[in-house]
Amino acid sequence: MTPEANPSSLLDEAMRASALDDALRALNELGPEGGLERFAASLDPEWIEEALKSTGSASIRRRKLPADQAVWMVIGMCLFADRSITDVVDHLNLVLPGVKRLAPSAVPQARYRLGPQPLRWLFEKVAGAWGETPGLGGYHGLSLYGIDGTHLRVQDSDENFTHFGKPGGRNGSSDAGYPQLRVVGLMNLSNRLLTGAEAGPWSQGEQTLVNPLTCQIPDHSLTIVDRGFYAYLWINQLLSGGTERYIMIRARKNLTYEIIKVLSDGSALALVRPHKKLRKEHPELPKSILLRVIDYKLPGGKPSRMFVSLLDPIEYPAKELITLYHERWELEIGFDELKTHMLERKECLRSKKPEGVYQELWGQLLTYNLVRREMLLAAEAHGLPPKRISFRSSLLWIRNFWLTASITRSPANLPKHLAEFRSTLDVLILPERRSERRYPRHVKIKMSHYNRNRGKRNSASTQQIDVTGEIA
Repeated sequence: MTPEANPSSLLDEAMRASALDDALRALNELGPEGGLERFAASLDPEWIEEALKSTGSASIRRRKLPADQAVWMVIGMCLFADRSITDVVDHLNLVLPGVKRLAPSAVPQARYRLGPQPLRWLFEKVAGAWGETPGLGGYHGLSLYGIDGTHLRVQDSDENFTHFGKPGGRNGSSDAGYPQLRVVGLMNLSNRLLTGAEAGPWSQGEQTLVNPLTCQIPDHSLTIVDRGFYAYLWINQLLSGGTERYIMIRARKNLTYEIIKVLSDGSALALVRPHKKLRKEHPELPKSILLRVIDYKLPGGKPSRMFVSLLDPIEYPAKELITLYHERWELEIGFDELKTHMLERKECLRSKKPEGVYQELWGQLLTYNLVRREMLLAAEAHGLPPKRISFRSSLLWIRNFWLTASITRSPANLPKHLAEFRSTLDVLILPERRSERRYPRHVKIKMSHYNRNRGKRNSASTQQIDVTGEIA
């Protein structure tokens, strides 16, 4: 050591050198395709190969943008909703080695050649593999699940309009601005992973789409749904289709039932019977279903009533069940994360054909679960419940992970990007959720008073507009 040397400055310099070494090593491990490798750690490449084979999407011909890379392209375009598909292909380097340039038309061709089936297969594979997370939440040994519906706007093309249709508005049927896709999802409320989903045109109701999901509800579970799903036939199917499958559902105001016993906690046992017409159509149905009725009123709210098939008031007290019902909002939060954060508040999905819409939907649901999977791993590493991990921050973190290597290869810029990367990690953990709302709900911005652009179509596709603006 020279006389001028300062031990503390040497230590600082050594720490800075070590930090830079860590940064270089991290980026070296990340690599130019590290984002794909990071997700591939969760999404087994063998699953992609099996998805392509089982859905008939595998091709013997080796294309510049092969089918397995097209799967990643769809995941990438769902992860980066604000970027064009061509940009996604360029940034993620999805073409075969040696291909310097890809024709712009080749990208949409690869999408529609792939189709929606492999993405749906992968979503269902991921949901089946990760849906159950032992040791997370639950209620008295029962897994908690929720079912709810939502809708997504799609491009207002003729093909989408014909297939999906539009909901009604102030001026009658099909008056909405965009065609809409209806989705019903099944979620594990403890880890917020979607374990099932069904989708269809707007004309298909939630009670129609929920039927295929019933067989996906596991045994030893409690499923929480809103009153819009009440149907005697479906409730019987859920309760009788497995072992210890229970339901909790809000009751409609006009629902009739017969109380047969008042219980110690203020709830009551009641018999619910099917409508006569339903009874004639399905004579195999039981004459009645025994459910427990719980009436309650939250502070500042209206009187509510719900049915639950957990009948023992000692083991399942009414106050616990009233609180538990609002776990259903985890599914609403999941839909918000998908529509607000993943889609970046876009007006609608990007695809102009129904086949592309369904592919994009299954890609979105698959990508949502991939992000949720990373959040579960982060929560496990910190010893926290999954609800304490921020979805928005995790989504940004994963996007940064995919793009860091493509942004720069210059060591001079590493400290800057590393600092941004780590600052994102610092906000992954959320504070404890507030138990009570501190501010009342109110509308801050009223709807616009401008006239609506209804985008009415020409009656014939051959109509032309001349320079005067009149239809020729």
